[in-house]
Amino acid sequence: MLQNLFNSFLSLFDPLRDTWIWPGLAEAGKFLGSHLISGMIPAFFIAGAIAVFLDKQRITRLMGAEANPWVSYPVAAVSGGILTVCSCGVIPIFVGVMNQGAGIGPAFTFLMASPAVNLIALSYTYTLLGSKFLIGRAVLVMFSAIGIGLGMKLICGENPKAPAPAGIVIVEEEPDHSDLQLFLFFIVLILIMITATGFMDPVVFKLSAVAGLESGLIPRLLAIAGEIILLAILSLKWFHRSEILLWLRKSKDLFILIFPKVFGGIFLAGLLAATLPLTTFMAFFDANSIEGNFISSLLGALMYFGTIVGVTIVATLKDFGMHPGPALTLLLSGPAVSLPSILALAPIVGAKKAAIFLALVVLFSALSGFIFGATF
Repeated sequence: MLQNLFNSFLSLFDPLRDTWIWPGLAEAGKFLGSHLISGMIPAFFIAGAIAVFLDKQRITRLMGAEANPWVSYPVAAVSGGILTVCSCGVIPIFVGVMNQGAGIGPAFTFLMASPAVNLIALSYTYTLLGSKFLIGRAVLVMFSAIGIGLGMKLICGENPKAPAPAGIVIVEEEPDHSDLQLFLFFIVLILIMITATGFMDPVVFKLSAVAGLESGLIPRLLAIAGEIILLAILSLKWFHRSEILLWLRKSKDLFILIFPKVFGGIFLAGLLAATLPLTTFMAFFDANSIEGNFISSLLGALMYFGTIVGVTIVATLKDFGMHPGPALTLLLSGPAVSLPSILALAPIVGAKKAAIFLALVVLFSALSGFIFGATF
């Protein structure tokens, strides 16, 4: 329904359909219809909540610069698995984690792993590509993410304290809430995100059928509304009014800082995809070669791949003859990073760190795909 509304909005630009800017407009409209509500907006609220409600000790104890690396890096690689975010949606959460004291290595490990190995990504991988791709993706994303995090720390060094972008609210006093309260609060936030993506639809539709409701968008909206009401009740019960207002303001500030760059990047990615379609390079993808994996990784890193769309594209290309090696490479680099995410990341961490992160994602994704192709 939401996508149909944005398609109707795009129809206002029909006079531009035959111009060079149309692919960018179409990609931006597709992003707004399929990812804005289900991924980006919940991510900003989660990021704001991390900055306001989750004290620095809880972050630095597990992922801080002084934390045991045998703990911090695996925790960073695995923790993103419960989030359903794309390469752009994870950025506000990454900012919140960095501002609360995470080390540069674990933070970038989290940044790479979250969009590439979340629940929906793994579920669709198994459904469309089978168990080998599921296992290969899950294992190689973890190793790649940890390797990228270690590489970022080795190349860039450790920041004494992550600088906050201009206009972002900083919480000086640490809130005092029980671990159980924070755990349940974040579980409800994440549940709203997962429900909005449609991942919970089988359960929602089953319950709606029991209640006599027809399946479709209405049961999902009712489920989200119920979860939002529950979140509001928990927030009013456990948090001070000033904390809630600060959380909303923090989320708004992150949206203003990041979303315009993401939207502009989506537009550019649409133009790039129209200029360099993947099918142009199919001759490089029919074997498990170094150059084929590298090209697959580079193209995936520059284009925007949603969680579901990315798996569908890889499954289609595989049916047209793409070797499993380059296919897995595209499955890793595509969701993990994109031109929009790099454009949004550069003002936050600096152009140098953003470029190094992009290069490491391309390198580790190509290497992982080559290993997978040689093994399977």
